[in-house]
Amino acid sequence: MRIVLWLGVFTFLLIALTVMGKRFKTPFSVRVFVSLLLGTLFGLSLFFFAESSVSQEVRRWTALVGNGYVDLLRMLIIPLVPTSIIAGLLRLSDTGELKKLGLRTIGLFLFTATLAGIIGLVVGSLFSVGSGMVIGELAKRDSNTITNLFAQFRAFIPSNPVRSAAEMQMIPLVVFSVLLGVAAIAVKTKQPDKIKPIETLLEGFLAIVMQLTSMVLSLTPYGVLGLTSYWLSSTGLAALVQLGLFVVAMIVACLLHMALVYGGLVASTAKINPLRFFRASSPALLLAFSSRSSLGALTMTISTMTKRLKVSDRVANFVGPLGAVMNMDACGGIFPAMVAIFAANAFGIDLTVSQYVLIVVVSIFASLGSAAVPMGATAFTIITLTTVGLPVEAVGLVAGVDFLVDMFRTMTNVAGDLTTSVVVANSLGEFDKKAFDEQDLKTEMAFA
Repeated sequence: MRIVLWLGVFTFLLIALTVMGKRFKTPFSVRVFVSLLLGTLFGLSLFFFAESSVSQEVRRWTALVGNGYVDLLRMLIIPLVPTSIIAGLLRLSDTGELKKLGLRTIGLFLFTATLAGIIGLVVGSLFSVGSGMVIGELAKRDSNTITNLFAQFRAFIPSNPVRSAAEMQMIPLVVFSVLLGVAAIAVKTKQPDKIKPIETLLEGFLAIVMQLTSMVLSLTPYGVLGLTSYWLSSTGLAALVQLGLFVVAMIVACLLHMALVYGGLVASTAKINPLRFFRASSPALLLAFSSRSSLGALTMTISTMTKRLKVSDRVANFVGPLGAVMNMDACGGIFPAMVAIFAANAFGIDLTVSQYVLIVVVSIFASLGSAAVPMGATAFTIITLTTVGLPVEAVGLVAGVDFLVDMFRTMTNVAGDLTTSVVVANSLGEFDKKAFDEQDLKTEMAFA
């Protein structure tokens, strides 16, 4: 009977979100934020007040809604990423234009990744994360060496694109798509007539995929409610109490990176108000925050770039997919650097200047290679710690709060993609600043 009661409450919340959208015409971003709050309240109530057997059964249903939504997002990734990259590249007029777009995008990724690693070190040191930590008995882990780093990057070579797609190995698939797009541009430059049928086919297929994307994204408030309820009903606030300082330091570092680096870039290059920029970016940032997946938020990210940030389709379809797998400032830059400081303090190890530099260097590589899925930062964090000579067991100490900091990490990553799209588009004359300044941000997005 109690299970029925809890499920009734959860169902009522789902219906309430529907009523907000259909009857009261509540803006999409507001509904997403409300679903996040409702999921938090429901999840914590289930954790504190429901019996274990009841909580476990109810969590199965919240997981069905939340994880089902994530599965639908993942369904879109394979058709969307290659198609959008190749179609985006084919919108370039020639190879010279490709060099401008590609070099500026990758260069900006590397620049922000460097600053992310530095911010992680500075904030971690100021907060003295890990100091006084009770180490206790930690599970033994297999040793890792820097060889793992090179093996990981070799895996980025698309030896079998079909297998990469089947196994959701996105970076090899992105590399293959970029190479195919570059070859297509080369053919277009010399023999434009031969490439026109392919362009027409890709544009038509991309339109179909984007329509499917709109249908799935309309389910976002329900997915967020299910995801948030599921996570908090299983963990409560215990992890936050135990490692509160580390969580606060990570949140501060992510917010600083967003405000200083991303806010500074859009203000200095595109001459737009950073606060208005982040407000316009809110749909993608909120989805990234709740889904904890840059790839899961990719479709929303691209839509936000074009519809609210007024970036051209060409730049959005290039920067969005590329950034989702190669622009991980928080997961590959801030987090490994922060955990390195945590490990040094927890295990009483004094870091040298060369170790600090090495942490930043490895973090730069990690930011370009971290898996764009929940908890994808863990693998490169272990490699970072091993490369610098720090105990990888430190990862186990922070694992309990990873789901909390991962929300802010993913939001930061997506904010970096959005920033890059505006900066690159502005440099190429493909950012409509007038439309951005004059738009009403309270208006619904097209798919909401």
